[in-house]
Amino acid sequence: MNNLVSWIKYGIGMLFFKIQGWTCEIVPKEIGDKYVLIGFPHNTNMDAPFGIGFSFVNRVQTSPMIKKEWMFWPMSMIFKAMKVMPIDRSSAGDMVDQVAEEFSKRNKFIPVVFPEGTRKEVKQIKTGFWHIADKANVPIVLLYKDAQKKQLLILGHMFTGKFKNDDLIRIRDIYRNAGYEIPLDNM
Repeated sequence: MNNLVSWIKYGIGMLFFKIQGWTCEIVPKEIGDKYVLIGFPHNTNMDAPFGIGFSFVNRVQTSPMIKKEWMFWPMSMIFKAMKVMPIDRSSAGDMVDQVAEEFSKRNKFIPVVFPEGTRKEVKQIKTGFWHIADKANVPIVLLYKDAQKKQLLILGHMFTGKFKNDDLIRIRDIYRNAGYEIPLDNM
């Protein structure tokens, strides 16, 4: 039954992208079942259906992170069914610890992070995704929503290095080569 559900979700995901005129890449299997998925750009609430479509096509259960303020009835029922993680953004350090700890509790875990943190223009991305991946010793998978080409692309994956700023510059350069400028103020 679980395999049938997986195929149905896959079909729904593929149909969603076909109707939208988009394509969606598959995460390479060698990355495994535990990683932090980051996505750029985050500029519309329509990012949520694209994320759901991505998880269906890739046959994975992602755990998108959203502001805890979104967890009101009836939305909370929908988000809980989608395995959404409500985040209290007032205590950043606790959030990193909570999410990193989930990796040790689960066989499969893919938190989804939009480092811009908002749909508004920002000067500096949030770096909690880096701290989570570093603490949990899991890779960061780089997802890019290319609206011009109508493609959801996997730009690569990486483990954290010794220095966060070096990794952020590396991530910025990867996205820059794809056509998107990550806001890294003064880097």
